[in-house]
Amino acid sequence: MKHPIAAKILTVLATSVFATCGGSPSTAEAPLVVVSIFPIADLATRVAGNALQVRTLLPPRASPATWEATPAQIRMLARANGYVTVGGGLDGWLAAVEPEGPGFEHLVLTEGMKLRRSGDNSEGEASGDPHVWLDPILVRDRLLPHLTDFLVALAPDRDGPAIRSRSSELADTLTALDADIRSMLSQAPRRRFVATHDAWEYFAARYGLESVGSIYERPGHEPSAQALARLIETARTDGVTTILAEPQLAETGARALAEELGAKVRVVDPLGGPNVPGRDSYTAMMRTNARAFALALGAR
Repeated sequence: MKHPIAAKILTVLATSVFATCGGSPSTAEAPLVVVSIFPIADLATRVAGNALQVRTLLPPRASPATWEATPAQIRMLARANGYVTVGGGLDGWLAAVEPEGPGFEHLVLTEGMKLRRSGDNSEGEASGDPHVWLDPILVRDRLLPHLTDFLVALAPDRDGPAIRSRSSELADTLTALDADIRSMLSQAPRRRFVATHDAWEYFAARYGLESVGSIYERPGHEPSAQALARLIETARTDGVTTILAEPQLAETGARALAEELGAKVRVVDPLGGPNVPGRDSYTAMMRTNARAFALALGAR
């Protein structure tokens, strides 16, 4: 299936690769790694140190469901030694822009994983829920080892031991982060929540929470009147007092549902971004989200 901007992308890529003699950075620069979303890019930056350049494609507050790669981003990809995507359908907007050629590597973090089916707690195939990074233990035990091996393979040989050492330190940080999140959520008397869309199943499964439904089954797809009526009834029965909205999606639906229920709206952010207060690193983003969940679930 062709992407609607495929022709433009291929033209830009061809021009860029020609201009950069094949797309490789100069030998004076550290190898370039491009990452589709900020949370993974932040983890990669912490592991890579100065051995690699790490750049993010998706801008802050943009939704992967609607974003289209810009010519500048396509040129950056053409210069890269490799790039990292989540997979599971999250990075579909990049499907038409992946360069090919010697020396270019692509890591799909969820490749080979059984992903949860969006909206429930069962497991499906590789086209399921891709929001795996919202479980810090899954990041520590599954994603971080793959990411570390990928970065070591791209970095100069002399930097491999330091990269693995930083990865080990980050694993300890993720263990501490998990403990902090558990402590925050232990203060909440309720366990069930309503969010804008089904991004929080891995987070919920890790910390004993349960989504009673979401406004949008998928970003960009409006709910039916029947589905919304069922959600209102369920949320009212479960005593939901806060709707969790996301900055990547319009708050209109969340605010309308909150008004119907007499509830509040709190922001949770699955993507964060540089210079976004409280969400400018993976660990800060996760702690901010945990606090929002705890307050939404009745913690004082």
